[in-house]
Amino acid sequence: MSDRKLRLNQIRRQGAPEEVITVAEWDVTPGLHEWITEEVQRREQAARNHQQTCGSWEYDDCAHEVRDQVNSGTVATVYRNGTGDFIALNDPDDALRRCAADRRILAAHPYTTQVINPSYGPRSAGFGCETCHDWDGVPEGRGNCPTILALAEAYGLDDEETDDD
Repeated sequence: MSDRKLRLNQIRRQGAPEEVITVAEWDVTPGLHEWITEEVQRREQAARNHQQTCGSWEYDDCAHEVRDQVNSGTVATVYRNGTGDFIALNDPDDALRRCAADRRILAAHPYTTQVINPSYGPRSAGFGCETCHDWDGVPEGRGNCPTILALAEAYGLDDEETDDD
């Protein structure tokens, strides 16, 4: 037996390739920025259509009414306290603030097609986030970043193909 230490990188299985192989998966769902922007616009329009005199609502659990906070105009009559609270917590002003915040998130994560292959590898997703995929000032082509994927999930993107027929 030899006194020489055996190192992990010296162990190879029969027929294993000599070079290191990096396996990476990127989410390349096309048009997520545009889709999220359309969803934000849709929600903004719905919020503006329901702003009435006041965009801030409150729930009166005695009267089972959701009312605007300025003139106490009834917005909805509900019979479950949880539903009334939910509606009041998602009033038009709240929805518009969330939409504005989501637009800022989108703006903070711009995509570019001027990318390099990640880790100088042989493949690229073809686009990348200038913020999350920055590598010394040059974006790597890693596809959709985790921030945009999380935002898309919040707007209802389902990563599984589902058929509700």
